[in-house]
Amino acid sequence: MAFAWKAAGITYNRYLAIAARVVRRSLKEGPRLQAERRGEMDLRFAKWQIGDRKMDSGALEPGETLDEDFDIEEDFLPEELIWLMDEMLNREEEDFTTQLFNRELLHRFSAESISDIATEAIEALEESDLDLNQQSAISARLNFRNDVLETLMQHSIGQTPPSSLFSFIHDSLKETQNTHHLGVVVPGAFSTKLQRRLASTVPPRPMVTVSMDEAWNFWHQMLDDCKNVFSVQQATHGQDLITAYQIFAYSSPQPSTYPRALLQLFLNFEGRVANRNEPVYFLEEDLQSLTLPASQLLTISDNACGRLHNGNQQVADCMRRFVDQFEQTFINVYRALCLNSCRIRRTFCHALVEWDVLQGQVEELDSTIQEALHERPTQYLPGSPPTYAFSLSSWVYHHKLNLLRLTIQMGFDQMIYAPHEMAGMYWYLSTVCDIHLSHLERISHFVTVKDTEMKRSSMNAGSKSKAAGECKAALDRLYRQYAWVKATQLLAGTLHGIFVVLQRHGVFVRQGPLYSSDLLRYEIRMKPFHPLSIPLPPTAEDFATQTDVPDLTTEKLLDQATTMAASAKKAWEEVSRTSWNVFPKGEEALVLDEKWNADVKSCLKAAIAAGLSVLTLKKANNNEEWRARARKEARLPGLEEKGRWHPWWIVPQLPAV
Repeated sequence: MAFAWKAAGITYNRYLAIAARVVRRSLKEGPRLQAERRGEMDLRFAKWQIGDRKMDSGALEPGETLDEDFDIEEDFLPEELIWLMDEMLNREEEDFTTQLFNRELLHRFSAESISDIATEAIEALEESDLDLNQQSAISARLNFRNDVLETLMQHSIGQTPPSSLFSFIHDSLKETQNTHHLGVVVPGAFSTKLQRRLASTVPPRPMVTVSMDEAWNFWHQMLDDCKNVFSVQQATHGQDLITAYQIFAYSSPQPSTYPRALLQLFLNFEGRVANRNEPVYFLEEDLQSLTLPASQLLTISDNACGRLHNGNQQVADCMRRFVDQFEQTFINVYRALCLNSCRIRRTFCHALVEWDVLQGQVEELDSTIQEALHERPTQYLPGSPPTYAFSLSSWVYHHKLNLLRLTIQMGFDQMIYAPHEMAGMYWYLSTVCDIHLSHLERISHFVTVKDTEMKRSSMNAGSKSKAAGECKAALDRLYRQYAWVKATQLLAGTLHGIFVVLQRHGVFVRQGPLYSSDLLRYEIRMKPFHPLSIPLPPTAEDFATQTDVPDLTTEKLLDQATTMAASAKKAWEEVSRTSWNVFPKGEEALVLDEKWNADVKSCLKAAIAAGLSVLTLKKANNNEEWRARARKEARLPGLEEKGRWHPWWIVPQLPAV
């Protein structure tokens, strides 16, 4: 039995791959068949599947050889060439190529040489005596490939292609679609033999093929995504850039691999971020826009390293340590947004722990700087002792709270939470937003104190005007952050109230203790947040109490939800009156404007729908007949379904009263 793979004439890795497939298939079958296939039975079935083309992608037909017998240098008819060029558009072998399997990619060929060959082919085609329809079809395909290559290669010289160029490429692709019927199939041009050669080193995988309609749609979508990637460079500020990256990352449908890789490339293009600033200046810009406007800590030195320094050597050392710690950590947040949605959330969970550890270290730097500069504490809350600004650690805490909020919200997008967990997770989201709002108020207070001190200082009029401008810009950006977080907090609180009332009516309740318990659910949901020192995640008892709010009657809970729903609607209307960026620049950012406005309008629609759900619950509060119908008919709309106004805001669909 152990040498069955040798008897079958295959490699051991191939044998293990086939066995794994059989195991996966058996897991999908009924309990009786699973019981029969336990233990060594899996391996025996694997032996029987060797040579079955349905399970073994390396199986050969009688008389078939392992070597590829298709000659790519033979002469093809024009209609065959059309089919071959179209077929190559819907073949994709890898996503991120992390392992090349000893194959060399096309790095040795420059984009210019490939473009020259395509141009020569187009010129030769114009002088040929082919049928005009066939000549036009082949020319359209060559032009499409050449235009795509030249457009996407403009990033290598630091240029942004105009929007009109992408429109021209879309037209070329549509012409390719319209002439696809002229192609004739070439048998044997695409086979699975490449996978068979890989079977000696990795488990064999089937070749991915899609229909031509899917391929056309994919290319149109990828071109639009690439256009959006180049428009991201129009962001005029670091905070605008993070918004642009979020708009791109949360787009629907999700951008494909190449646009995401291209977007990540701009984070370190020739040593600059988004073709604008070096990483250290990029970090300084974000600090200045939030917690350190008009600060002497952000004086840029003239040395070659471009590091931050101050006349006080001790302060300069602290700032250098801060930059060394956060220069890449800060950019990694942008880099994470270039991954697919599942990896974004997973990366954010790890980043939260990293930022939490660094926050503790930065608090020590803040204390050292306070002593070196002889800072005076300021009273923040009435009746409380004076406190320091802690500008650096406040900046870290702000970004950590942003990561925490996004991590929770992406759980709704990815349908991680069960229906009976919605109330608890929306309560936790509302609590995190409440903490963030308090922190933003604290930052704004110390920026206002800084502005007042600058106006009373003995600086000249020009310096005072510059400092006042920086403080005003920081307060404006803090208000924009506050407005967004406030709207999020109100809508989360509304949905928390809705789900609590529904659970009291017996809707979306946990179905028995067969496979889980409330404690186990709590542990798995809070697992990414337990390592955090601040804000501390709630205990299991607090989480259960705050989620169920047993002290509030259903009537009071609905009254609170009504008030919060109205406030949430006004808050999202306030957000919609702003823009995604502070300083608009050029027409290239119009697509980001459209996406951002559409996202905010979706949130506003969700707030309106939540308000209507609260009204329905108030009408049906004492209606037993409606409760019975709701237990059967109430549902949570899935992604892309009607009634799912936004991926992060799940408003339950309830029967009419």
